Amino acid sequence: MGLPHLPPRQPHHPALPWLIAMKGHPATGKSAVAHALAQRLHTPLLDKDDVKDVILDLPDANDLAYRVMWQMAETQLALGLSVIAVSPLSYPSEYARACEHAARQRANLLVVETVLAEAVWRRRLDARAPGYSTHKISGWEAMQAMLRQYAGCWQYPIAAEHHLVIDAAQPIFASVQSIIDRMGRL
Repeated sequence: MGLPHLPPRQPHHPALPWLIAMKGHPATGKSAVAHALAQRLHTPLLDKDDVKDVILDLPDANDLAYRVMWQMAETQLALGLSVIAVSPLSYPSEYARACEHAARQRANLLVVETVLAEAVWRRRLDARAPGYSTHKISGWEAMQAMLRQYAGCWQYPIAAEHHLVIDAAQPIFASVQSIIDRMGRL
């Protein structure tokens, strides 16, 4: 599968705001890293699950939560503010949306993907109490079932200039510093 149809890439410009789109499976540390980064940069953080928690009973709640998150992100970018958007970003269409919003608002884009070694990831998922959330995955077996249902859709190409993979097993301050260093290099 190739890259989704995207608007022309904008070169990095330090004076432009950043859209930092967090990407990763449940329990890989994306929220923890995003919260620490938001505090360090004093940047608004928008979490798709915060929206979904409120609208869970509505039809198509997941898609609607993404749409609300992206609309709110674009509003922040239009104000000249950087923003961190937290979601699994499992589908190439969501990456395409991030690209479109960043291009429309002349913002820099960075997709920060959190990953973990399987044993650590498994421990984190199994440590989640069953039923701790009405819509978040808990347990390794539930995660494996979800991955089978996704059929690899999350493994889409991301432009190298947009992509940073973080091993979330490292200390959070190191993850945050890696992101800040990458933002300075682009």
